Amino acid sequence: MTIKRELEAVAHKEGKWWEIHIHELDRVTQASRTKDIQDMATDLAAIALDLDPDEVKVNVVLRPPGEVMSRWMQAREDAEKAQELSAKAASESRAVVAELSQQFTITEVARMLGISTQRVSQLKARNSAEA
Repeated sequence: MTIKRELEAVAHKEGKWWEIHIHELDRVTQASRTKDIQDMATDLAAIALDLDPDEVKVNVVLRPPGEVMSRWMQAREDAEKAQELSAKAASESRAVVAELSQQFTITEVARMLGISTQRVSQLKARNSAEA
């Protein structure tokens, strides 16, 4: 059979049960186990729409409790900022090494910056490869 309706559902834990909301249909059902959520949502939609369960597709999203999702989003945002800052720091490190290397030896640059001569060579090589 072909899908006649596609709906969205949100499931969240209420005590020992998963409460499943299909807002478009203004209907709610429950499931005791996570693995039953999809079937319960599909059955609810099929009954409400008077369709065969094979004709209904319900996309279910599990919603975490309380403020957990906002904390998760903040953590993802922080990780993205950290990645951007890390890339900026790496680029600036290469630029500083390149600038100093025009006037000083690798050993002098290493001692000035408190890094190994191998690290100076790596930063110079990466800077040359990007140019």
